[in-house]
Amino acid sequence: MNEETVLDKMKEEGLRLTPQRVHIVELLFELSHPTADQIYAMMAEKFPYVSQTTVYSTLKKLKEIGVVRELSNDGDKSSQFELAETEHWHLNCKVCGVIYDLEPNDAESLMAVGMNNGAFQVDSCRVEFYGVCTKCMSDIRHD
Repeated sequence: MNEETVLDKMKEEGLRLTPQRVHIVELLFELSHPTADQIYAMMAEKFPYVSQTTVYSTLKKLKEIGVVRELSNDGDKSSQFELAETEHWHLNCKVCGVIYDLEPNDAESLMAVGMNNGAFQVDSCRVEFYGVCTKCMSDIRHD
Protein backbone atom coordinates (compact mmCIF):
# COMPACT_ATOMS: atom_id res chain seq x y z
CA MET A 1 0.00 0.00 0.00
CA ASN A 2 1.26 3.47 -0.83
CA GLU A 3 -0.06 7.01 -0.37
CA GLU A 4 -1.66 7.03 -3.81
CA THR A 5 -3.57 3.82 -3.05
CA VAL A 6 -4.90 5.28 0.20
CA LEU A 7 -5.91 8.55 -1.47
CA ASP A 8 -7.65 6.61 -4.27
CA LYS A 9 -9.56 4.57 -1.68
CA MET A 10 -10.58 7.79 0.09
CA LYS A 11 -11.92 9.20 -3.21
CA GLU A 12 -13.77 5.93 -3.95
CA GLU A 13 -15.43 6.17 -0.55
CA GLY A 14 -16.53 9.76 -1.20
CA LEU A 15 -14.06 11.50 1.10
CA ARG A 16 -12.83 14.89 -0.06
CA LEU A 17 -9.06 15.07 -0.37
CA THR A 18 -8.45 18.23 1.62
CA PRO A 19 -4.84 19.30 2.22
CA GLN A 20 -5.29 18.40 5.90
CA ARG A 21 -6.51 14.86 5.15
CA VAL A 22 -3.72 14.32 2.64
CA HIS A 23 -1.15 15.43 5.23
CA ILE A 24 -2.63 13.07 7.84
CA VAL A 25 -2.12 10.21 5.35
CA GLU A 26 1.46 11.37 4.73
CA LEU A 27 2.11 11.38 8.50
CA LEU A 28 0.72 7.85 8.85
CA PHE A 29 3.31 6.70 6.30
CA GLU A 30 6.05 8.72 7.97
CA LEU A 31 5.48 7.96 11.68
CA SER A 32 5.55 4.62 13.46
CA HIS A 33 2.33 3.91 15.38
CA PRO A 34 1.48 7.56 16.16
CA THR A 35 -1.26 8.63 18.55
CA ALA A 36 -3.91 11.08 17.38
CA ASP A 37 -2.28 13.72 19.59
CA GLN A 38 1.11 13.15 17.94
CA ILE A 39 -0.49 13.52 14.51
CA TYR A 40 -2.27 16.68 15.69
CA ALA A 41 1.01 18.17 16.96
CA MET A 42 2.73 17.45 13.64
CA MET A 43 -0.27 18.81 11.72
CA ALA A 44 -0.18 22.08 13.66
CA GLU A 45 3.32 22.78 12.30
CA LYS A 46 2.02 22.87 8.72
CA PHE A 47 -1.62 23.81 9.38
CA PRO A 48 -1.68 26.06 12.48
CA TYR A 49 -5.47 26.36 12.43
CA VAL A 50 -6.23 22.65 12.18
CA SER A 51 -8.48 21.34 14.95
CA GLN A 52 -8.14 18.15 16.96
CA THR A 53 -11.62 17.28 15.72
CA THR A 54 -10.33 17.24 12.13
CA VAL A 55 -7.57 14.81 13.07
CA TYR A 56 -9.83 12.52 15.12
CA SER A 57 -12.64 12.48 12.54
CA THR A 58 -10.21 11.80 9.68
CA LEU A 59 -8.63 8.90 11.58
CA LYS A 60 -12.11 7.54 12.33
CA LYS A 61 -13.08 7.72 8.65
CA LEU A 62 -9.82 6.11 7.55
CA LYS A 63 -10.49 3.32 10.03
CA GLU A 64 -14.07 2.89 8.76
CA ILE A 65 -12.92 2.48 5.14
CA GLY A 66 -10.29 -0.06 6.19
CA VAL A 67 -7.03 1.75 5.49
CA VAL A 68 -6.09 2.41 9.13
CA ARG A 69 -6.09 0.21 12.23
CA GLU A 70 -6.46 1.54 15.75
CA LEU A 71 -4.19 -0.12 18.29
CA SER A 72 -5.49 0.20 21.82
CA ASN A 73 -2.97 -0.10 24.61
CA ASP A 74 -3.51 -1.40 28.11
CA GLY A 75 -4.26 1.09 30.83
CA ASP A 76 -4.46 4.79 30.22
CA LYS A 77 -2.21 5.14 27.17
CA SER A 78 -3.75 6.69 24.05
CA SER A 79 -4.63 4.55 21.07
CA GLN A 80 -2.05 4.40 18.36
CA PHE A 81 -2.71 4.12 14.63
CA GLU A 82 -1.11 2.30 11.72
CA LEU A 83 -1.85 1.67 8.09
CA ALA A 84 -3.76 -1.56 7.51
CA GLU A 85 -1.20 -2.84 5.01
CA THR A 86 -0.37 -6.40 5.97
CA GLU A 87 -1.27 -8.73 8.76
CA HIS A 88 1.48 -8.63 11.32
CA TRP A 89 1.88 -9.00 15.04
CA HIS A 90 2.79 -6.47 17.68
CA LEU A 91 5.16 -6.46 20.63
CA ASN A 92 3.82 -3.90 23.12
CA CYS A 93 6.08 -2.50 25.84
CA LYS A 94 4.06 -2.05 29.04
CA VAL A 95 6.60 0.47 30.39
CA CYS A 96 7.17 2.99 27.58
CA GLY A 97 4.17 2.15 25.38
CA VAL A 98 6.22 1.61 22.21
CA ILE A 99 4.74 -0.87 19.74
CA TYR A 100 7.10 -2.94 17.62
CA ASP A 101 5.95 -4.72 14.46
CA LEU A 102 6.71 -8.41 14.15
CA GLU A 103 6.44 -10.06 10.74
CA PRO A 104 5.62 -13.72 11.41
CA ASN A 105 7.44 -16.20 9.19
CA ASP A 106 4.56 -18.63 9.08
CA ALA A 107 1.46 -16.41 9.22
CA GLU A 108 -0.21 -18.14 6.27
CA SER A 109 -0.15 -21.55 7.91
CA LEU A 110 -1.51 -20.02 11.11
CA MET A 111 -4.33 -18.41 9.11
CA ALA A 112 -5.04 -21.82 7.57
CA VAL A 113 -5.39 -23.29 11.06
CA GLY A 114 -7.72 -20.41 11.93
CA MET A 115 -9.84 -21.20 8.89
CA ASN A 116 -10.35 -24.71 10.26
CA ASN A 117 -10.20 -26.50 6.88
CA GLY A 118 -12.78 -24.21 5.28
CA ALA A 119 -15.22 -24.23 8.20
CA PHE A 120 -14.38 -20.64 9.07
CA GLN A 121 -13.54 -17.58 6.99
CA VAL A 122 -10.82 -15.40 8.51
CA ASP A 123 -11.04 -11.73 7.51
CA SER A 124 -8.21 -10.53 9.68
CA CYS A 125 -6.18 -11.49 12.68
CA ARG A 126 -4.59 -9.59 15.52
CA VAL A 127 -1.81 -11.00 17.65
CA GLU A 128 -0.28 -8.88 20.37
CA PHE A 129 2.43 -9.69 22.87
CA TYR A 130 2.84 -7.59 26.01
CA GLY A 131 6.04 -7.27 27.97
CA VAL A 132 9.03 -4.99 28.48
CA CYS A 133 11.32 -3.87 25.65
CA THR A 134 15.10 -4.22 25.93
CA LYS A 135 15.61 -0.48 26.44
CA CYS A 136 13.22 -0.39 29.39
CA MET A 137 14.71 -3.61 30.80
CA SER A 138 18.14 -1.99 30.63
CA ASP A 139 16.82 1.16 32.34
CA ILE A 140 15.20 -0.95 35.08
CA ARG A 141 18.42 -2.90 35.69
CA HIS A 142 20.42 0.32 36.04
CA ASP A 143 18.06 1.83 38.63
